[in-house]
Amino acid sequence: MIPECFRSPRQLICAQATELLAPVMQVTSRVFTGPATQITEWRKGLLIGANHIGDILYRTSSLMQLAKGFPDCTWDILAPEPAAQVLEGNPAIRKIHRMEIPYYGSEDFMTLKQEQYDVAICYDTGMYTRPLLIATLLGIPNRVGYVHKGWSGLVTHPIRISYPQPFPAYFRDLVAQLTRQEASWDLRPKVTLSEQDHKKAEALWSELKLADDRPVLACFVTTRQPTGVWPLEKFRETLELLHGSSPHQIMLCGAPQDKEILKSLESLLSFPVSINAGQLELRPLIPFLAKCHVILSTDSGPRHLANAAGVPLVFVRNPWFSRSEAGVYCPESEYDMAPDLEFVIPKNQGAYWQNITVEAVASKVVALLHPKQP
Repeated sequence: MIPECFRSPRQLICAQATELLAPVMQVTSRVFTGPATQITEWRKGLLIGANHIGDILYRTSSLMQLAKGFPDCTWDILAPEPAAQVLEGNPAIRKIHRMEIPYYGSEDFMTLKQEQYDVAICYDTGMYTRPLLIATLLGIPNRVGYVHKGWSGLVTHPIRISYPQPFPAYFRDLVAQLTRQEASWDLRPKVTLSEQDHKKAEALWSELKLADDRPVLACFVTTRQPTGVWPLEKFRETLELLHGSSPHQIMLCGAPQDKEILKSLESLLSFPVSINAGQLELRPLIPFLAKCHVILSTDSGPRHLANAAGVPLVFVRNPWFSRSEAGVYCPESEYDMAPDLEFVIPKNQGAYWQNITVEAVASKVVALLHPKQP
């Protein structure tokens, strides 16, 4: 158990209590699952854990290594919409269950139980209790997971954690330990794109009439996160500075439900912008972003889509999370403008934003939009 992983003494005490019950959990879990089997006998596996867009994209960098390490085992995954879209066509995945982690006895639970999985990889490093419990109740005899926060009695194949490091590196370590590979491959998200995805991206690019003679900045200003988001007014001030600094085109991007926010921001700007409010699904959005020169984003799903596209990305990390875990994981193209502070509670985040100036953010974006020639 790693005390630094806990945000409060109470959480640590609760985790320690689960370890006192570990022998009881081991015996009880076998009632539902039977005994664990050898890794070489695994034929059908399930990936289960956090499943928002970023969570799923974190795992895509290591899925092919997982498939390579288990040539006789197929892998399914839980991923609701819209995150499921980034897994479509991935050769490492047999089936995408488009659902949240189900509750015991629900229709979705019974659907998964009928699959009769040999192994579940519960890949979360934070709140992994529920995935482990559901995997056990599903009768899955082999359960791969972390034990540094307790609940080892439900894990049959524990994974050593190297804490802290970027979130996608944790899954890379998990796959490397299971398959005995060296954990050295790239962490950039990998999404399988179709010809149709590229055609949809080209069609929207033409529809927006973006000029070829000026670089394009795509800006995402919204997120599902309730706290830790760089204020909208800061984005507005940054875009105004950018408009006056160099010739380029600005496009405001978001989901369909963000359209009113984007329109409101557009009305506050002193210059015209283009708007892409969910006009593309996630997969075609990646080749669309690849045509842009720079992405300016919140610390949200679009940040990881930009990394999948390989486009220079400027973002402001959510200060509620660990700097190491939520920070840069594509160092050749990703730029975090947040200071080194971390675990900043919501009531203190107003003061935190004073550490990030719009001038610094604008300067970084301009340098990427107009790189100096050697």
